[in-house]
Amino acid sequence: MILRALGILVASFLLVCADYLVAYSAPITSITSLNNFRDTRGVNDVGIGQGDLNQFGADVIPALGTTITAVQGITLGAVQCVPLTVDPNFCARTTPFNVNRIGSWALTFQNGTDTATATTPSLAGIPTDPVPFPTSVTISNSGTTPTLSWTVPGAFKPDAVRVQVYDKSLVLSNGQNDIVFSQNLAGAQASFQIPSGVLKSNGQYSLNVQLIESRNHVAPSPGGSLPNASILRRSNSFFDFSPLSGPQPAAFIPTRGPGINAPYQFQVQGIVAGQTIFIDPFVAVGYKYAVGAGNPNFASVTLPAVGDNIFTLAYLLGGNPVLQQIIANAQFFFPQGGVSAFDVTGIETSAMLDPNNVTAFVTGLTFVADGEFTGTMTPLIEDVPLGAVPEPATLLLLGTTLAGLGFVRRRLTRSEG
Repeated sequence: MILRALGILVASFLLVCADYLVAYSAPITSITSLNNFRDTRGVNDVGIGQGDLNQFGADVIPALGTTITAVQGITLGAVQCVPLTVDPNFCARTTPFNVNRIGSWALTFQNGTDTATATTPSLAGIPTDPVPFPTSVTISNSGTTPTLSWTVPGAFKPDAVRVQVYDKSLVLSNGQNDIVFSQNLAGAQASFQIPSGVLKSNGQYSLNVQLIESRNHVAPSPGGSLPNASILRRSNSFFDFSPLSGPQPAAFIPTRGPGINAPYQFQVQGIVAGQTIFIDPFVAVGYKYAVGAGNPNFASVTLPAVGDNIFTLAYLLGGNPVLQQIIANAQFFFPQGGVSAFDVTGIETSAMLDPNNVTAFVTGLTFVADGEFTGTMTPLIEDVPLGAVPEPATLLLLGTTLAGLGFVRRRLTRSEG
């Protein structure tokens, strides 16, 4: 009797659950813009994967609550679709790009008890090399409508360029920052002004520039439409920036990898000996600068007006640490031959250094020879002596010296979003 009663209760419970699923699952009413393309992604701190990837998916109604499963020789289990502000029907996933797996993906979408299937286009005939990344990306003009410019390297001619803005204050369910703006441009276009209403004056953003080769070399429509279904391969670069306040020179903006201590990485082509370039990272209590492999040494540095406008510069000369006090807007020249790395400290925490209210610290650099700048600029944000922060390779001896002189700063924590 007891077992029978228990069986009746279990059956009733299952019926209730089934009724619940039927009532609350949303029928999948539309699958459009089926896509499958090679997506070569650069270093980023917006929460998406990086490397040489294969992205595929579709626009699905409804995307919210729907999962996507994919099969092509291997089976990729179900993951949730994550709609975007700029595309509420977006549903996609990635796997490492594999030249031996360039056919179509068989997709299954499921929302509650409702399922739908579809097949993507293939990548047959795709070129073997990836699309290159844009270089020398700059931000100019003040306020919340900056102009962004970039250079397409080599002989590659994109069919389209897509510009997107990630807002680091908005985090989606998968941990990725949300995309709040997207615009498709003609392939030959190399600059774009962000329209009003997109950026906040104190916001932290990542500019996403995509160089796109489309299927059959289709260009965006006059209205800027280019669905993902049209993409064959693209590069996907990310450049951190914050709106500049007041008159500022055009500044190169960096990429940045995940992690609070990740350095800012620059890709600046065509530097000329003695000619000043300006770079624009986030503000912290100090910075560590280093050239990249094969880059010419730094010849001089010019720092902006921040706080009391007095900074401490540290570098090595003949293996010995040198400390030099410098003032804002005054060009400081390193000894003959230049240096490959230096530190700047002395930025007051009272100088608008709230990590949630990013401002600009536009630094002017010159170099001892022509070439390129692929170096790094690492923010100092820890509440420890400078010597306890990881040093550039040529500055390993500086930490102890500076710590002994009492260069200590308050801890600043920054939300990675």
